[in-house]
Amino acid sequence: MQGGRTMHAVEIHEDILRHLWNNQYLETERLTTVDGRKLQVASPGILNRGGGPDFRDGVIVLDGQTYRGDIEFHRTADDWYNHLHNIDPKYNSVILHVVLHSTPGSGGTMSECGREIPVLAIGGFLSSPLEKVIEHAIRDEHLSRSAPLRCIDHNDEIAVDVLTGWIQSLYRERLKEKAVRMLSRLIEIIDEQQRGVSEPSEIYDVPRSEESPDDIPTPNTHIGEEELRSGDAWDQLLYEGVMDGLGFSKNRIPFALLALRVSVQNLRPPSFPAGLTDLELEAILLRTSGLLPEILSLRDQESKIRLHQLHTAWKNLAAAPGLARLRGAETMHAAEWVFSPTRPANFPTARIAAASVLLGKILYRDLLAQIVTIVCSAGSSAQETLRSLGDTLAVEEDPFWSFHYSFTESSPRRHSLLGEARQIDIIVNTILPLCSIHAFIFRSETLNENVLKLASAIPLLENNFITRKMEKQLLKGRWTPRSALEQQGLIQLYKRFCYPERCSECAVGKTVFSK
Repeated sequence: MQGGRTMHAVEIHEDILRHLWNNQYLETERLTTVDGRKLQVASPGILNRGGGPDFRDGVIVLDGQTYRGDIEFHRTADDWYNHLHNIDPKYNSVILHVVLHSTPGSGGTMSECGREIPVLAIGGFLSSPLEKVIEHAIRDEHLSRSAPLRCIDHNDEIAVDVLTGWIQSLYRERLKEKAVRMLSRLIEIIDEQQRGVSEPSEIYDVPRSEESPDDIPTPNTHIGEEELRSGDAWDQLLYEGVMDGLGFSKNRIPFALLALRVSVQNLRPPSFPAGLTDLELEAILLRTSGLLPEILSLRDQESKIRLHQLHTAWKNLAAAPGLARLRGAETMHAAEWVFSPTRPANFPTARIAAASVLLGKILYRDLLAQIVTIVCSAGSSAQETLRSLGDTLAVEEDPFWSFHYSFTESSPRRHSLLGEARQIDIIVNTILPLCSIHAFIFRSETLNENVLKLASAIPLLENNFITRKMEKQLLKGRWTPRSALEQQGLIQLYKRFCYPERCSECAVGKTVFSK
């Protein structure tokens, strides 16, 4: 009891549920889904603190059939739809929807591709009363962040080459995971373009290759090799990755939805035979996003002028066959976007303005081909390659957006529409894994080798509690990460091995605990 009444699902933070699952505070032998199927959890997966499903690479056995994929958590089953996961392709990889209690009368959990996802209501399978489980979860979470690494008193003599080799191999594993997810999405896009419906269930049970950290497993699919080389699908994949980077942490979901509603295929001829200007693309994206206000609602004269240009551009496209389709698509609501708490530079209006420029480069200036050519260029140094990629992603100054963050908030000084930090994020999380699968499908060894060279040249990103803890308790000044690659490897080491205490599988743990 809490406050004289039973604790309800809506009062429990989803982090508690994730921690509950991560530590399996469950009577695992009794597990059944809400529709009565026998469930075993072979692996709860790896906690994902970024965008997308809560746990990656989980393994479950459902009525004797093994499935590998992602796992999503909510307090109630209805939150799947409240959070719009049913129209978000990032959640097509979910194999299990875990909730505290099932909602009477609620329908099944459906993915964007139309597949029904099994639901586990864990409230009836807790190993202890819920209040006691929550106490354990809070205590464990605090201890996991404050407790020292298990090897802290034993790792002083670990060889630097063991550390660096292990950390760099873990970054390659992290890159491979992203590439595998991106390849799965590429197949979904091709399937959607061919049939209008995607059903990628055949790729969920793909075994992960253990032979090389750089191998990308080939999914079982009816999509042929020539179809995998479809230009529109690759452009859409790049577009979605760019939009994810622009969404940053707070607006990833609405940016993903916008990339689906205003897709590359929708904007190609014959939908818009004459092509589209950056201003027209901006008008389409802002109108579809629900963030294009009426002129009379504003006082700022510069905002009124820009809005007049955007509304005029939208009206002038009325005769184009593609606009009828976009008008028919459901317009997003302004409430879906997060403006606060975010820095003004990350306001979705300013990011959509940048997106319109990058989308124009994808549609009409062969941005993907430029990227692959730059990364594949054997004659360039990694630093030169990085600078060239930054140039391709650069968004030029705009007379309005260089001095505005939204239609109601201006800036006294000029600012960049796409700063270096966002460019680096897009390079790390979209361009590198995309180039990895491009090398795999088009059999380019040079491109594959240059991806890792480039990753080594990317400067350090901002430190967080994980990197600070690992540097203090593992590296101890003997070695310092010099690149984002090594920094990401440290994070992978902590999340995959240190946090779940899989020391017997870690290169450091095997060395220090075998003595």
